[in-house]
This record gives sequence, C-alpha cells and structure tokens, in this order.
Amino acid sequence: MRRTCLSLAAIVVPAMAACFAPSSATAFESYTVAGVGAGGTLVIRAEPEEGGKPSDWKELARVPGAEKVLGTGRSKLIGAQRWAEVVFGSVRGWANARYLAAADEPVNLEQATFACSGTEPFWGVTLGPSGGDYSDPEQKFEVSTERVQPATARLFPLLYRLKDGQGRSYRATVSHRESCIDGMSDYEYAFEVLWSGDDNFEQGCCVLQR
Repeated sequence: MRRTCLSLAAIVVPAMAACFAPSSATAFESYTVAGVGAGGTLVIRAEPEEGGKPSDWKELARVPGAEKVLGTGRSKLIGAQRWAEVVFGSVRGWANARYLAAADEPVNLEQATFACSGTEPFWGVTLGPSGGDYSDPEQKFEVSTERVQPATARLFPLLYRLKDGQGRSYRATVSHRESCIDGMSDYEYAFEVLWSGDDNFEQGCCVLQR
C-alpha cells in the first residue's frame, strides 16, 4: 500500500492543526465544541463533498457549545477547511474541525476497537479487546486477541497479539499519526496499523469504531 504521512500543520491553520496533534489527551479523538459563541451550536452534517458548500450538505444534528463529541480519527480537507467525522449520541456525521477542541478524557484501551484497511492488495482487519477478523482477496478468518500491550509509559503504539482458529499467531501495531493516507480516497486518518503473520506484512490506516 502506498502511504504518505503529512503534517497537518502544513495544510491547515495552526489553530485547526492543534485539534489533531497527537497526544495522550487526544489519542482517542475526544472533543468539546468550542468557538460557536454564547448559545451557539455546532452543526453535524452529512459527508461534505468537494465543490459544495456547508448549506448543501444535509444537517444531521446540532451540538450545543461545551458539549462533547467523539471522533473516529477520519477527516478530509474541503477547500481550505478540514472536516472531521464525529459521533454525537446516535448520530454519526461530519463537523467543521475549527470548532473542535481537544478534551481530556480517561482512556480505556481494553474497550477500543479499530477498523483498519489497506491496498495492494485490498485487505482489512478489525482489532478489538476480545478479537476481530481479517480479510483479503483470498481469505477471511476470525482472530482472537490474546493481549493488548501499550508502549511502556505511553498510550501508543498498541501491540496486539492474536491467533486464528488454527492456532497461527499474528501481530498488529496501531500507532497515532498526524496523517495516514490510505492511497484510495481523499480521507486522512489519525491511526496507522502494521499487520504481520508468517506469510505477510501489511500497512494500512484505521478508524475508531464508535
């Protein structure tokens, strides 16, 4: 898979880039709504498309100022503005990243589930606290998680030790990045995965399942 890591600071204004800078506080993409003014709300919309404007994209919900939203780690640049995929209650949509400020939240690694994918060839893996599944053009199988090990004194990277139903061992490392590019879309991701087994070593990008 062709992957390129770019600094968000190079493509967005500093205030917006700060919302996506990797740290223990933002590693699980927890945000508060900020900068909407007294009594204002943040509009969550359907996925933005290049060439349109916010009023073109369906409104899904309004989030009051100072409320919290959860990010998936996926974002895209529309014109000069970065939009982040977020979850608020039962609503999943896209929000203008300039109105998101990092929130300090306790992190529970054992409850995190990542959905990851890559190209050349197309493949995907789900990594969860008890297990997940792997697929590529030739096979699909379930894996059980034997251990999730964070780096010493740090939240990331995470090392997953896994086994399939035939007892074969696999490892996956999930890291927090400023930008992971999947090579097949205009999305950018906050998480990168390295997957390895006896016969393969693959690289891809991940979102947090919310």
